[in-house]
Amino acid sequence: MTGALFPQLPESSRRPFRAGLIVLVVALAAFAVLRWQAAMIATAVSGLPVLFVVYLRETGIRRTVGLRGVFVGAILALGLGVGWALIAGPIVARAYDAALGAQTDLAEFLLFGVAVPISEAFLMLVPVVVVRLLDRTPRDALDGFTIGALGATVFTGAATATLLVPQLAMGVTAPDRVVGSLLVEALVEGIAWPVVGLAAGGIIGIALWFAKPTNASHPYRAVGLAALLVVLVMVTAMGVVDVVPLSSAWYGVLHMLIAAAAMVVVRIVIAAAVRHQAFETTGDDSQSTPAPRYARVVGSMATGLAMAVAVGVVVSARITPAPQPFVCPPDCGRPPLGIPVENNPRFSGDDGAFSVAYPAEGSAYDVTFDPPGVKGVELKYVGGDTGTLTLFGEPADDRTAKQVVQHVLESWYPGAAVDYQVPNASVGYQPGYGVVADLFRKDSSATYTRLRVMVLAAVKHDYALIAAAVGPYHRFSPDFGTGQPSGANLELAMDMGKYVNSFTWYGDRYGRP
Repeated sequence: MTGALFPQLPESSRRPFRAGLIVLVVALAAFAVLRWQAAMIATAVSGLPVLFVVYLRETGIRRTVGLRGVFVGAILALGLGVGWALIAGPIVARAYDAALGAQTDLAEFLLFGVAVPISEAFLMLVPVVVVRLLDRTPRDALDGFTIGALGATVFTGAATATLLVPQLAMGVTAPDRVVGSLLVEALVEGIAWPVVGLAAGGIIGIALWFAKPTNASHPYRAVGLAALLVVLVMVTAMGVVDVVPLSSAWYGVLHMLIAAAAMVVVRIVIAAAVRHQAFETTGDDSQSTPAPRYARVVGSMATGLAMAVAVGVVVSARITPAPQPFVCPPDCGRPPLGIPVENNPRFSGDDGAFSVAYPAEGSAYDVTFDPPGVKGVELKYVGGDTGTLTLFGEPADDRTAKQVVQHVLESWYPGAAVDYQVPNASVGYQPGYGVVADLFRKDSSATYTRLRVMVLAAVKHDYALIAAAVGPYHRFSPDFGTGQPSGANLELAMDMGKYVNSFTWYGDRYGRP
């Protein structure tokens, strides 16, 4: 792996950088296991960029590439990375909770799984293209790799930092997060995406500075197009994994496999470029550059990470809001009065197996009947915090309400961690089972979002009626929610009760729906 990431160093000089990579992986894993999310985020954002800066220093970047190209590429990448994250991140995050639990729409799949990653790739490659336009000096192809990899690394780090800032506001530690979920996040954000970004920028840099032989044939003339195609395939593969519903384990494994494949491709490209380029180096760089020492490389790496972690922890501590205590009086909530009965229209589903009320036209919901793969009603809440409530039925097949809920949670919301069981849960006034769970943003292109999931089910006549709600986590406080403490912490939960209670089975005393 170090041969692909740091190609301008001889094999014997790469060992300290191999140790630096090990330090990075160990730090990410340790912070994830300890649930120190602020330190983990800081390490994920800065780890590979810090190690790459150490690599630039050890290879004499001032002599080989020049400081102008470095500064132009880095500053441009920083601005583009932050700008892309500010625009694309909230869009993807808003679509993420709406798509949960529903069949993947082709248009959304192409938008968020293909178009968004490709837009990121093109912007990530702008710095190296600009530097090439400003610097027409013939250079070694590996110098092009360095310029492209630097721009892509800075872009990825800036975008990741911008996307994860809301997570810092969740606290220095994350005691309610599952360790496995944090490990996957650490490896994907700190290793997989930075490595793929570095590979993409390096490949384009090699293509831009590749000196074709004087008798170049048509295959050589297509180097740039081939490099761009390879980059697009890599980032699209990462984007597709982001949007496909997968468990956290498979999500992390596939991202790491794509990163490993990217390293293999980079090694092949580097070997081919060095073997076939017409540019002749003016000396033995491996001899003119002193071999880096373990203490200098690992020490610089550790110092950079320590500074980044300190900044991350301080920022997290400053921006995390203090919990608002409930004091009664005056914060005693609403009076215990009944909610007025609403005369809502009803939907009859699955050939009359059940019926359920749904919001009338002009409400704060967009209503969809029988969405793909579901026999019921999908309500997209378009006010306030937004969210999605799905009211549907399916044959129980001798399953209990608890088994039905577990199946829905595992199939609709992979990776969700149960927070608590809903006491005295019921659906249509039929005793059942329910849970409230947390689901953390998985898409690497989305702004960090903590989602709250609530699934309730009851079984009667061997037929299950189910209510599944998902929306942004929003802690109830004296200024938000019912005014009383609640574990739901989901705005949609305040309005879903009347729809859940309106469920009726075929054969109930109200007659056939």
